Amino acid sequence: MKSLRHELFRNPQEKAEADKKIFTGIINSQLFIEASTVLSFVSFGDEPDTMELIKYSIAHNKRTAVPRCEKHGIMNFFYIDDPDKLKKSSYGIPEPDYDESRLAADTQYAVCIVPALSFDSRGYRIGYGGGFYDRYLSRSDMTGRIGICYSRLLCDAVPAQDHDIRVNTIITEKGTINING
Repeated sequence: MKSLRHELFRNPQEKAEADKKIFTGIINSQLFIEASTVLSFVSFGDEPDTMELIKYSIAHNKRTAVPRCEKHGIMNFFYIDDPDKLKKSSYGIPEPDYDESRLAADTQYAVCIVPALSFDSRGYRIGYGGGFYDRYLSRSDMTGRIGICYSRLLCDAVPAQDHDIRVNTIITEKGTINING
């Protein structure tokens, strides 16, 4: 899936157009509109771009948080005001500094933008194998989960286990798939 995603776009303009359609799908989704807090991954490499979404959320007065991965497979989200202040982790992914006063602890009215290599029609995903999102989402009271990926990476079914957490909605450059009808 990583290789396929890497080969999807012939030029940066095609990717930028697909990313813009995904962004528009997110900000027009009911889950995003109703959320007071937005938890978003910070895109890396050839993932769908999330920086525009992060900046938009901040500019539109939504509490905006991005993840920081810690030891033992633990991930937490921290509120940010300026994505340009993120620092690259040992994996090269921009992350916020650890600051307990900025920990996004109350996620009841939040929406989480979930990354994946692929999603299936049930809302399950192929992630990167670390289990960070499944562990985080399983201990959260948040019910709004939007998965984003490119349409050509959707699958009929991905392997799923009891501990895997599904998304409610999948947004691609081709449109929105509502998992729960």
